[in-house]
Amino acid sequence: TDFLKETKVELSNRGEIVINERNETNVKGVFAAGDCTTVPYKQIIIATGEGAKASLSAFDYIIRSGQ
Repeated sequence: TDFLKETKVELSNRGEIVINERNETNVKGVFAAGDCTTVPYKQIIIATGEGAKASLSAFDYIIRSGQ
């Protein structure tokens, strides 16, 4: 996540991307998932589920915003 330090995406003090329950970052239209986020357990099965959730949230965002 070092490449994000110069962006507006909020990072934790551990360098993880801060997300909400819908995998949204603080930047509108930017979603994140997996071990690079603030999700507490860094396991493959959890990262996979978070990826699915992020993709559904992104899809919902695109449909609702008309982009």
